Formats: sequence, C-alpha cells, structure tokens
Amino acid sequence: MTSRSLLSTILMSIAIVSAISACGRKGALEPPPASVTSMPGEPKTVAPPVQDKRFILDPLI
Repeated sequence: MTSRSLLSTILMSIAIVSAISACGRKGALEPPPASVTSMPGEPKTVAPPVQDKRFILDPLI
C-alpha cells in the first residue's frame, strides 16, 4: 500500500465512523412539548420534568 492509499483509507474510515456514530441521549424518543395532545375524554396527566445529567463534554457543544 502506498502512503497516499493508506491515508485515504484512514480518512474514509474516520468519515464512516463519524457518520454512523451516535450522539445525543440514550433512551426513547421524546416528542416536542407542543405536539403532545390527548383525546377529549382522557384525563390529562403531567409528568414531572426529568433532571438533565451533566456530561464532561457538554461545554464543547
């Protein structure tokens, strides 16, 4: 393998890993607050807000 071929292989690997890596929170998807609706006959239940956990890399975002 030439150095140019090796470099392009490494760059493509980094690009693919970056594209398929996950970011965000682990868990189920949450709909936006404005889109939550209930049926007319159902009682409305309000869940307490979840405390957001700090992560060491948060200041970089």
